[in-house]
Amino acid sequence: MLCVCVCPIVLLAVWVIITMMPTLLLNLSNDNPALNMRDYAGWALWTVGFLLETVADDQKRRFHNDPANADRFIQHSVWSWSRHPNYLGEIMLWAGLCLSASNVFTGYDWLALGSPMFVAWLLIGLSGIPILERKAKKQFGENPDFKRYLKETAMLIPGIW
Repeated sequence: MLCVCVCPIVLLAVWVIITMMPTLLLNLSNDNPALNMRDYAGWALWTVGFLLETVADDQKRRFHNDPANADRFIQHSVWSWSRHPNYLGEIMLWAGLCLSASNVFTGYDWLALGSPMFVAWLLIGLSGIPILERKAKKQFGENPDFKRYLKETAMLIPGIW
């Protein structure tokens, strides 16, 4: 029984450490380099990602809270650009954080670039998108508007994928 309780906690701890590794390295570094374009680009990417995730989550919450949308799927505003704009924002903000923190990386610190890749892998390949895509196809799969939405709307990155 102990393993059943401990394993999820250990996995959660590993997830948190991997995800926050760039920030840990930045905060543990004795270097204090001058701000440069990588900092500004990272902060801009973080800000756009945070805003995209926040707006997408708010739009989805409002959509689902409207009883008129009980048997409908969201396909307007940022959801018309991407089927998972909240996840795109999440990936962008962690990538931005890593980009700005990378100014202090040396040697093995560069392995922390795996942090945003890990977040992307979790959302794209393991938990987020695959689960939600299956659920949506089960619920709306025969709906012609949904079929068109799948065909015309990027899964994650508008105009690319």
